Formats: sequence, C-alpha cells, structure tokens
Amino acid sequence: MNTPRRGCRAFVPTLLSLICLMSNAEAALLTGSEWKPLRMGALEVPTESSAFVQFRSQGRLVGFTGCNRMFAEYEASDGTIFVGPVAATRMACAESVMRRESALAAALENARTYRRAGVSLVLFDADGEPILEMRQTDWD
Repeated sequence: MNTPRRGCRAFVPTLLSLICLMSNAEAALLTGSEWKPLRMGALEVPTESSAFVQFRSQGRLVGFTGCNRMFAEYEASDGTIFVGPVAATRMACAESVMRRESALAAALENARTYRRAGVSLVLFDADGEPILEMRQTDWD
C-alpha cells in the first residue's frame, strides 16, 4: 500500500516541474527570435526595408529601424508583453524612414499583448487593437 503513495510523491514534483517548464516555454516563444516589421497600424513597411527587431535573452531587445539602432528591455509572459522605453542612436535619414522609425518605437512601447502563429507575430495595444505586425526572419 505504501508503494502508490511513494509514486504519488514522486509524481507531484515532476508535475510541478512540467508546469513551470510550460510557463517558461511561453516566454521562450520570443527569446532568441528576430522579426521584420511589416505594418505598424496603417503604416506599411516597404519590403526592401532592412528594419528588424530581436528579442534576446535576459529581457534585452535590440533592432534596426532602417536608419538607427534601437535598444530596450522587455518582459513577455503568457501572451502579455511590456517593452521600453526604446532608446535609439540619433542619425538623420529620409523623412519617410524617420516616420517609420517613430512608429516602430511607439508600437513597441505601447504593446501590451501579443499573438504568435508560426512565423507571424502581432503586438496589440491596451485596447486589443493590432499595432505591429511582424514576420520571423530567423526560422531556418
């Protein structure tokens, strides 16, 4: 009769470990990935743009806006995300590029939730409106 109890005791830590791993897996969905911005609200990003966003380990976000490098810290867990404030180098570029740069930084800072489906990532604001659509570029 004692054998099943020992089996249960062994099972509980294993179950807790699996739950913890599943929670960490949600955050790992972004960690180590790189994304190309496609659209920020109504503003489309040209296909030839070299802009990208990387979600690195330890909550570090880095990227390139097409003109300037950007940096921020982020937290992502269970579909929620918080980024910012976004800092960037201060090179001057074409007005259209600078407009997209501002829109990208604002979208990242205003993101509150996200949904990832394969190589697609959409960030949503506090009202649940999509504010940034991206495609993964490091899936190979």
